[in-house]
Amino acid sequence: MELENFWPENAEGEELHPYLRAIRQMVEGLAHVLGSRYEVILYDLSHAETSVVAIGGNVTNREAGGPVTNYLLQTLRQYGDDAPDCFNCRSELPDGRILRSSVMFVRDGKGHIIGGICINQDLTDFIVAAKLAQEMTSFEVPAAAENETGESSAHDINEVMESIVKAELEAASKPVSYMQKEDKLAIVERLEEKGIFDVKGSVEHVAERLGVTNFTVYNYLKEVRGTKQ
Repeated sequence: MELENFWPENAEGEELHPYLRAIRQMVEGLAHVLGSRYEVILYDLSHAETSVVAIGGNVTNREAGGPVTNYLLQTLRQYGDDAPDCFNCRSELPDGRILRSSVMFVRDGKGHIIGGICINQDLTDFIVAAKLAQEMTSFEVPAAAENETGESSAHDINEVMESIVKAELEAASKPVSYMQKEDKLAIVERLEEKGIFDVKGSVEHVAERLGVTNFTVYNYLKEVRGTKQ
């Protein structure tokens, strides 16, 4: 399907569709509200070569009068008027910057696609900051801990038990407040494998640390032990 023949009623040189004219008035303001890391682009999809109608913000260095993107072109050719919107999709610029992009199609009163709004957010600095934060908050795992052959200097068995429970919770991928049943069940299973529940008072301690009742921990243990029979 040829893009220029997709809407035969929109001949080259015809005035911008009223729907697109109305949206064009909001492009600059929307970009201003979103902030400096955002870019809002309005496309008139009846003209592939000069599709860009208006741009608010500057992320991709595109200019008004620019052509349609390959994503829009391919999507329209594949789906026609049934083209789906795309929200928060990953894209990458030639210089390596990472964007989160959303595309929403604009339809006329008959349901024909006449244009599109693209919102680009430059995530590069956030990704770099996230990696830096991860690096700055990471820990080295002692070889003894990796091999699980290290000895404890605790004074009694309860301290040993509490230390192991603490280590399991710290190694978890999320804090207890974010854990679902399957997360807590997995922790109970690992503690069971390490023999923690042979220690008197361990059920009560684990229940307190996981924010559940003793009865719940007993149920978890029953489920874990049942799968190994």
